[in-house]
Amino acid sequence: MNKPSIYWYDLETFGTNPQVDRIAQMAGIRTDLDLNIISDEMVIYQRPTPDYLPSIDACLLTGITPQKAMEKGLDEVEFLNKILKEFMVPNTTVTGFNSINFDDEFIRNDLYKNLFDPYRREYTNGCSRWDIINLVRACHDLAPEGINFNHLTENGNTSYKLVHLTEDNNIEQIGAHDAMVDVYATINVARLIKQKQPGLFDFYFKNHYKSEIRKLIDIIDHTPILLTTVNFSSPNGCTRPVSPLFIKDNTVYAFDLTKDASVLQEADENEIFTCEGIVYFALNKAPFIAPLNVLKKGNRASRLGISFETIERNLAIIRKDNSISRKFALNNQEYSKKGLDPDLLLYDETFTSKRDILNLAIIQNTKPADKLYKNIIFDQPKYHELLFRQVARNWPHFLTDEQKTLWKNFCSSRLLQPLSTGIDYFTYMRNIDEKLNSKAVSGKDKLILLALKEYGEAIYNYAFT
Repeated sequence: MNKPSIYWYDLETFGTNPQVDRIAQMAGIRTDLDLNIISDEMVIYQRPTPDYLPSIDACLLTGITPQKAMEKGLDEVEFLNKILKEFMVPNTTVTGFNSINFDDEFIRNDLYKNLFDPYRREYTNGCSRWDIINLVRACHDLAPEGINFNHLTENGNTSYKLVHLTEDNNIEQIGAHDAMVDVYATINVARLIKQKQPGLFDFYFKNHYKSEIRKLIDIIDHTPILLTTVNFSSPNGCTRPVSPLFIKDNTVYAFDLTKDASVLQEADENEIFTCEGIVYFALNKAPFIAPLNVLKKGNRASRLGISFETIERNLAIIRKDNSISRKFALNNQEYSKKGLDPDLLLYDETFTSKRDILNLAIIQNTKPADKLYKNIIFDQPKYHELLFRQVARNWPHFLTDEQKTLWKNFCSSRLLQPLSTGIDYFTYMRNIDEKLNSKAVSGKDKLILLALKEYGEAIYNYAFT
């Protein structure tokens, strides 16, 4: 039986939108629970596909060009299978730095678009996911002794960027924005906290599991807890007392007890979700929550600017008015996402049917050459289009001449009308030329820009010839 372990990973991407942009590089390594390394490094690249233009700024930041990813990279399915092999070792906690809100979203979307179950790796075989960025924030707010936080953001908040943490605490991070470098930096930040504040580290690791988090949530008596989140960022810190009000699926809706709870009494069911002070967090995203009495130790409350009198006053309002929680239950708003491109429908609010789950499993076990000829009828039409795109992106040599024409037409439409935050081909090339003509651009960056221009021309020629 596999002993519990932590798999640390980081992605470099060709953009910042996980629904649209693609992964460029992944690096990972495994440690035991004492943070001793117990595996070899894994560094892999993913090949870009001709229906997508990488972000210019992302390539300048990481130094990874699409040509490098093409040369060293794997197709999307092979890339994902290598990652899943590590992530799904029994009793593995997959961890990174801001990974739940960034890296994990890229992994989920990539899995979804390639017809894998996007969630299974997060909970089967005793596996789970964690993220130390909220551990760092909680360390700053609740137990900063032994950790340096010297950098500030423009608005006066503490900076929690990995590069700033390593600089402030003399942790080597030469070559930031290289995935493997960032993995080692993340492990070393975790080691520092585990050494200086072992109680905080162990508390959060124990309580990152959804089942453990759920034990700390009381929506009957609305027992206050401390929540540490980027949404509370201020010069004082990122931690505030909240009162849980309602749970829907994996989402906990709570009230920030530093605000005025009387607004909850005045709001109706259509307004309740948008009241000032309403916050929410996901049970399956390893939120950092702690009992309120943690705040009573030392001068924590005063450092965070929190008044116990205010907490009690607002809590009394919530506990006295039973209608507040019912307003959440009465609000049954549904958000239709019909008409969106299938690539964008990971979170389309429609549960995958049992038949489609079976269909997806059949597709995963079908040879690439046979995938488009299984005559599978999906309950959700989006999967038919995703299946075609999966084959075209991974194994275009198995397409018929007619299918190749369809794929080229799709690629050309994406170049001229990209999804979401992307820019069209002509704007893309114009932006590259403007940067190439700028005297402020370094020689190293100009080489990357020239590579991007060459790549843009190549996929344009592919799509339109």
